[in-house]
Amino acid sequence: MIEESAFPAGEEVVHAAGKINLFLFITGKLPGGYHELKTLFMPLPGPQDTLVFRPARREGGMVVHCDTPGIDPRKNTLTRAYGLYAEASGFAPAVDVELIKAVPHGAGLGGGSSDGAQVLLWLQRHAPEPLPEETLLAVAARTGADVPFFLKGVPCLAEGIGERLSPVQSGVEGMSCVLVCPHVHVDTAWAYAAWDAERASFSLTEKTKADKNNRSSYQSFYGMNDFEPVVFAAHPELAALKMQLLRAGADIAGMSGSGSALFGLFRDPGCAAQGAAALREEREKAEVFGPFLL
Repeated sequence: MIEESAFPAGEEVVHAAGKINLFLFITGKLPGGYHELKTLFMPLPGPQDTLVFRPARREGGMVVHCDTPGIDPRKNTLTRAYGLYAEASGFAPAVDVELIKAVPHGAGLGGGSSDGAQVLLWLQRHAPEPLPEETLLAVAARTGADVPFFLKGVPCLAEGIGERLSPVQSGVEGMSCVLVCPHVHVDTAWAYAAWDAERASFSLTEKTKADKNNRSSYQSFYGMNDFEPVVFAAHPELAALKMQLLRAGADIAGMSGSGSALFGLFRDPGCAAQGAAALREEREKAEVFGPFLL
């Protein structure tokens, strides 16, 4: 039985933004097929998905409503987060969730993971007995590799399959970010398979094994992503957009996750605004967001 005080009387609106990978190295492959990574997650202020939670008149369970193509309302990160939280806590309120997507789907920005994290946080706020933090993080990791990061919401060095997180100073605070989302979908499973086929590797130097809180240990790798060679070979237009960001004055530019989103980080906000405006003039190539102040 759910306590009345544990469940809100009306709807509740929350927002979920994505992330970029300031760098991403594939460091190994586990026997089960998962790949190990070393990456630095940077949360973005926008764009943001909107999740509207509404109490429902039924015994329990969550129903997701979303009209974005490619998202199965019955099986997605939100429903997985809900099911795993209910399994761990016994708290399974009847709720409808309307998901309004603004973070481009399948662009390497972690929008689905961010949405799943918001479901866990919503359940945690309303559960009669919230889960201990360690248990909540374990549920998040089972939901998806990036979900624990979105619970923390601060720049983090991630290792393993993304579940081992160490908060860090990013070193890009105060820079302006321009986000470019081409009209290209890159399947993550394909990207890993292509990387495996190329047998690409990056051997981390002793410098990268330095103190995780020493941001100077990592800044020389910003903009590097092991997926870029295989993804750019298949989609040369993405490489051209990265070069366009650099020519516009970006101090750092790179691809996020397995793509296809690209980011440019600018120390000069004027250059960032001009670069974003120039890219927006070519709307057939990509959707452009920002500049955002990090």
